[in-house]
Amino acid sequence: MTKTLGLALSLALAATGAQAADWPGGPIQLIIPSRPGGGTDIMGRIFADYLQRATGSAVAVINQPEGGGVVAQETVRNADPDGQTLLFQHTGMLVGIQTGRYNHDLDEFSVLGIAQSYPPQVYAVAPDAPWQNMREFIDDARVNPGQYTVGVSMGQTTHFIAGTIMMNEDIDLRLVEASAEVDKVAGIQGGHITLGNLGAASARQFVESGDMRVLCMVDPTPDPDYPEFQTCLDQGVDVSWIAPLLVLGPAGIDPEIATEINAVIQAMGEDEQVAAALETADSSFVPYSLEEANEIVQQENDHIAALTQHLGLAPN
Repeated sequence: MTKTLGLALSLALAATGAQAADWPGGPIQLIIPSRPGGGTDIMGRIFADYLQRATGSAVAVINQPEGGGVVAQETVRNADPDGQTLLFQHTGMLVGIQTGRYNHDLDEFSVLGIAQSYPPQVYAVAPDAPWQNMREFIDDARVNPGQYTVGVSMGQTTHFIAGTIMMNEDIDLRLVEASAEVDKVAGIQGGHITLGNLGAASARQFVESGDMRVLCMVDPTPDPDYPEFQTCLDQGVDVSWIAPLLVLGPAGIDPEIATEINAVIQAMGEDEQVAAALETADSSFVPYSLEEANEIVQQENDHIAALTQHLGLAPN
């Protein structure tokens, strides 16, 4: 593992030249737009610990939850483009851009890589619900428009996942505010919410205790850790969502430095401490090149833009 990691970094340095080899030129600041202990913070600290070991430079984690991520995003957007100030953020930033809550564009940042993915998500209903899978629910909802509810955090990612269901499958669901997972679980079990998303690990426990039924997994590909949960796509339901955690910098970072930062991120997959930490957090890692990461983020941005229009959330 260590030999592979070292080889990856050596090749990156050789390929990117002397200027890129100067990175990092000192301590790195990793800006995280959430409070300590939150999901993004936990994932960010796994990355920060790895980054410090991989580069040999001090990495300071700075939590800036104010403004729903806007303060953190502005800190990085206005930073020197030297790769020393990085943003660890999820695609909720793209929601803010498309809805006008964040008045700046994606091209004002440099996409440097994808560090991790959030734990897999499922859609679940009460255990006595009449549907055995998501295909049955969609077919029922199509002939009963507006009859069923889905728990979401209005204007946030879960709102957009529900919007994907409605837009792609041409159904009408009533949206109910339920920001936290505990709110969705209580709503489903209390009969106030028909459908809600939650983490696969939590859902498994509820299924095993007979308190919930999972209709499908939201992730686009099956998860070998949860073989009992079939994806929506595998049921012929055009619904999926990825939740990548992005590493961003300000616009204008030298391409050679960006390439080196990305090489360090890609080498995370060879780090035993990262693997153990991600297993504990029920998260995963895929090594994406700089080009692949930028393509994924742009596709997500375009998808969220279309959903914003469909949901009537686009700024006037």
